[in-house]
Amino acid sequence: MEEETSFGKILIIDDEKDNTEIIKDVLEDVNYETVLARSASEAKAIVSANTFDLVLLDVWMPGQDGISLLAEWTSEGFDTPIVMMSGHAEPSDIVKAMKLGAIDFLKKPLHDFLPILRNIMTRPDPEESNQEVSGIDFSLKLKEARNIFERQYLLHHLALNDNNIAIVAEKAGLERTTLYRKLKDLGIDKK
Repeated sequence: MEEETSFGKILIIDDEKDNTEIIKDVLEDVNYETVLARSASEAKAIVSANTFDLVLLDVWMPGQDGISLLAEWTSEGFDTPIVMMSGHAEPSDIVKAMKLGAIDFLKKPLHDFLPILRNIMTRPDPEESNQEVSGIDFSLKLKEARNIFERQYLLHHLALNDNNIAIVAEKAGLERTTLYRKLKDLGIDKK
């Protein structure tokens, strides 16, 4: 019997067993190879012996939390794309994670996350096309693709400008109230 080719290898780091099993099942159903880690220390051991195309990293875990693991890996030059995930992250957590190099931040429970992961895993190297829009899944409806872009655009500018709404609104060419509404619509909690 011929073995099907994997679309990529993903490490899922999360102490919540039920959550990781669901994500693992969904990813494996569409031919991603997955490995689970329940803690930062377990993840470090796995990463030292394996390479991955993507890491899904929970923010809140016992022992070392996801943000500090992200900071550690970033300082060590770890170059595998990392997507943070949390069910109850504060806006400051999201901004901090993006500043530390996370390429996206997903809210748990994860819904419709496959297009986002496919988009991330098929992006060209960001150094090759820093100022261009790339990696958009053209099979998405226009609104979905626009929301992905707008979310990344706003998270990028929030991270660059220390979460200063006035500066981000000016850069985006939006009124502050419009920006607040857009952040809410895109699931970017901003108080």
